[in-house]
Amino acid sequence: VSLLEILDRLQRLPSSVKVTLLLDCCHSIVPNVHPLQGAPPMYTAIPRGRVDYLKLRDYIARPRFLQLPPLPSRHTPKVLNANPPLCRLYVLSACQLWEYCSELPIEGTVQGCFTWAFIKALAANQFRCNVQTAHVVVSNIMKDLKQHFRGIDQTPAVQVSQSASTSDIVLE
Repeated sequence: VSLLEILDRLQRLPSSVKVTLLLDCCHSIVPNVHPLQGAPPMYTAIPRGRVDYLKLRDYIARPRFLQLPPLPSRHTPKVLNANPPLCRLYVLSACQLWEYCSELPIEGTVQGCFTWAFIKALAANQFRCNVQTAHVVVSNIMKDLKQHFRGIDQTPAVQVSQSASTSDIVLE
């Protein structure tokens, strides 16, 4: 599912709806969430150069680069709607556009670092905290992972729609 397709669905929701979108993947900054915080609707490929996997053998997190062709989609809109969503939208993303998200064997299973950090942040706040607090706690957990594991380099991002605020409760 493309981000444009997700945005198209979000733009159809009324202002009474609240959506929390958790994206533990690369290229997860959603375009057109807020009129003053624009993100491009299309991303250029990130030049990665030649990958020397022998050099990465000591890293616990190893990138997996897949060169896949774009999938044909019947649902992706041909034109990006210029209007931001009316709903209260909170987008919590694993990393910035130029970074790669990571997976680690944590607590007995391989899982996305960001998802794990997000759940830990919610649990630390009895599953009731605002968006800003969750973002700060997740960012601190990710910084701690970066210090302990080579190859973890991701900066979580938060986007909110015009009708939302970072002082709103994450899950309500």
